[in-house]
Amino acid sequence: MTDNYRKFVSRREFLRLSAIATAGATFAACAPPAAQPEQAAADAASAAEADTTITLWSWGTAMARYRDVEGNDIFVETLKADTGLDLELGMVDHPDMAAKLKAALPAGTGPDLLNTDFDIVGPFWGFVEPLNAWGEAEWGSSWKEDLFSGAALSEMEIVANIVDLPGESLYLPGNMQLLGWVYYWIPTFEERGIDPSTFNTWEDFEAVLQAFVDDDIAPIGGYSHPATFVDWFKSLVEITAPGQMAEVQVGNGKFTDSGIVTAFDLFAKVHNEYMQEGAIGAQDGNAVREPFWNGSGDRPIINIFTGTPYFGFLHHESEVIRDAMNNHVGTFLLPGAKGLAATDAGVAMVAASERKENAWEYMKWRTLGPGAEQIASTGQPMGAKAIEVPPQDTDFDKNLGEPLLEAMVSGDNVFRRVLCTDVYQQLGVVLPGVTVGQITAEEAAQEVQDAFDQSCQQWVKS
Repeated sequence: MTDNYRKFVSRREFLRLSAIATAGATFAACAPPAAQPEQAAADAASAAEADTTITLWSWGTAMARYRDVEGNDIFVETLKADTGLDLELGMVDHPDMAAKLKAALPAGTGPDLLNTDFDIVGPFWGFVEPLNAWGEAEWGSSWKEDLFSGAALSEMEIVANIVDLPGESLYLPGNMQLLGWVYYWIPTFEERGIDPSTFNTWEDFEAVLQAFVDDDIAPIGGYSHPATFVDWFKSLVEITAPGQMAEVQVGNGKFTDSGIVTAFDLFAKVHNEYMQEGAIGAQDGNAVREPFWNGSGDRPIINIFTGTPYFGFLHHESEVIRDAMNNHVGTFLLPGAKGLAATDAGVAMVAASERKENAWEYMKWRTLGPGAEQIASTGQPMGAKAIEVPPQDTDFDKNLGEPLLEAMVSGDNVFRRVLCTDVYQQLGVVLPGVTVGQITAEEAAQEVQDAFDQSCQQWVKS
């Protein structure tokens, strides 16, 4: 198959032909001439089965499922039909993945593939296969720029720099997320004559929040979740110390720098003054979000996994939520901040895998081919340029789709998950402490810096 053919043949046809060619070559190679026909057939069948197997470890991300219109998971059978590969999927709870990788990868007992999330995989990049040679052989020297969006490319670059492999590719980006863009209930804003496009500064936004508070309305819904805490914090650092987080998280500067310390106090102010009472400890995210989706006028703003992660709610089982997403919800970037973009889950090949060809076929299918198209069809933006969330032909396209998808592909963002696991976890501990007055912002910053020095500095390359 020529390089030109690879470039212009459709993804589905290329994968189908690749699977057929691989299976044919495998069968020819595995049929010993001297064997009896029955034994030869059995041996070939056994070899073919082994050669089509691929193992993947993941948590419950969209990259680890494939559902039909009735909600049935058809991941394994669809992959088999498209590529000829037999998937063995190992599902691990997100908090447990790092420990499992720590035991398996050095021992060579891990999977062929990993769904990546920097929170988990950060300490283990040394165990994954560099992909530049694979990509160049498949698509040519400019393959990354040709295939992936600006946001995806920026993250691939910063990950490679952190692990001291500049220019290398350690994973293929899968579904992407853009946070830091709050959702607001359009009818409520219109009733009060509020135009988010006039929010030029953080002070402009706070003035609107205070007006709601003066009317006994808690304008922002919030609840207790480590990812939400960190996403808020990193957005607020962009207001109090623009650009510093990107430097600190790779070892240039410290969490104890004054601008970042100020962000701890601003985080506490947002949660104490503008969210519902007890937001920092609220455990039921659905209860927090319900007043927003119902359009009651109470909590007309949310920033709980907002931005693109809620795009999947276009297909929510609740008619109320589907209607809100399609017709009544708008968005704007927190004034003074940047969008917090990152790959929700990419795919990495484990260097010790003995089935790298199979792993590569899977990676292409899931990030650039029919497997990627399926994820996009559920509303999830992908890192691949050519895989787009389909238009909904509702007000969603104007209110949410246009601003968020444009921001996603621009590459002008700050990555929310380029933090090692211990720092991420420590932020989830100290931010509530600052909010309820158990510790000061200075003490919180020092604890996070200590976690960085003890657990991250050994693998972060500045």
